[in-house]
Amino acid sequence: MKPWQFVLVGILGAGILAWATLGISLWKSARLEGSVTQVRTLAMDERSSVAIVDFEAENPSSIEMMIGDRALHIVNQQGIPYQGRTLGVVDIKGLFEYFPALGSMDNEPLVKRVRVSSGGKVAGMVAARFEIPKHELDLRREITLQINDIDGGVSALRLESSALQTR
Repeated sequence: MKPWQFVLVGILGAGILAWATLGISLWKSARLEGSVTQVRTLAMDERSSVAIVDFEAENPSSIEMMIGDRALHIVNQQGIPYQGRTLGVVDIKGLFEYFPALGSMDNEPLVKRVRVSSGGKVAGMVAARFEIPKHELDLRREITLQINDIDGGVSALRLESSALQTR
């Protein structure tokens, strides 16, 4: 065998090994797949607002997922991304108590350390405060709910403006 053939076989072998490792790690990392079912917005003052996102998701991986951090991100009409400051359970329940126009609280707020078994389903809500006016939040291009696994996996449930259901 010529030297360049050894190099070619080595590169090919390394590529196959990397592809197999990546495939196995994706299969073995916990993640959620699902959709945002409803988005509600509320003005807090003239420069800030709150987005409340209801979602349904399933864990298609072969291992259990434990919910870690949750975050809401939006992209406004001009394409500028914003990350909201996630609200706690008490704050979310207070919003529904003091602002009946939000409607009923159909899902419980998603909190850390909730376990989602392999093949299991979860439905919940996440709320975040954005330092932008309500009308700008309502005119967003997309909203993304990011849910992290305690062990490092990241899931993103995205809703683009063509499918927005703002209340």
